[in-house]
Amino acid sequence: MNYLLKLKNETLNLLRFIRKPNDFQLNYTFKQKISLILNVLVLEIIFSLLIIFPSQYLAEQFIIVEETEIFKNLTVFETVVLVVIMAPLAEEIIFRYSLRYNKLFSKFVTKETWDKIFPFIVYIFSILFGFIHLSNYTNDSWKFYAFSPLIIASQLTGGLLLSYIRVRLNILYSMLYHAIWNLLFGIIVPSAYVLFTPPFVESNPDYHIKIEEKAFISSVSFNAQIKEDKIYYIQARKFQFQNLLDYLYGKGKLRSEEGLMDIDFESKEGISKEEFLKILRKKYDIR
Repeated sequence: MNYLLKLKNETLNLLRFIRKPNDFQLNYTFKQKISLILNVLVLEIIFSLLIIFPSQYLAEQFIIVEETEIFKNLTVFETVVLVVIMAPLAEEIIFRYSLRYNKLFSKFVTKETWDKIFPFIVYIFSILFGFIHLSNYTNDSWKFYAFSPLIIASQLTGGLLLSYIRVRLNILYSMLYHAIWNLLFGIIVPSAYVLFTPPFVESNPDYHIKIEEKAFISSVSFNAQIKEDKIYYIQARKFQFQNLLDYLYGKGKLRSEEGLMDIDFESKEGISKEEFLKILRKKYDIR
């Protein structure tokens, strides 16, 4: 009950800041600072589960949201370096370092004026932070831009929460929070999802197929035996599902949001590409 009360108070403090951001730093102990960022983390996860993820799912019913190649083909080490370390450091410096009144700003603007314009500064930098993440995706259709607020809803929300942590604590804690969030949803959640997702397996007299989803690149390989439009054999390791569709059916003719796969398929008599597509559609959304 005590924790729930603290979480409620933190929620109210956060909502007050979002309604009207003010430049005020809390004089907290290290333990209190860690408690604050963990509470904000819990609140963001709850909000994401209730609002953000359903909104993104809704957007993906109308368009296919495809990440750029650099984010689709990362090893665990590259993900840690780029997503968990470099991105939080760079983005916090660019978008949130200036969210405190200091000696440099005092030469150009009074504290009174700063307090008046501060809410707009927070909102502008949070919006910029959100929309800069559109560069993570390759889709450039009008539908993509129409649904872009839903696609980057997590970053728009995150921009405000990180601003709150940066202002109430300091830039180091917003970097820490940013790194924790990216670690959680960039590595831990995808790895757990793959770990608990059973492989797609089907065996009958005509063919055997086994497909396992993977989270990160290691060594990539692809071998296939296709004759006269019949597929006899496919073995792929850490291979993008979209690349498989492009290889078999022509680039851009079919689309899917599925990611990395280990694929094993074998048919002694061979099956047509159309039959193979029907098999894939038993498990995967292909448009």
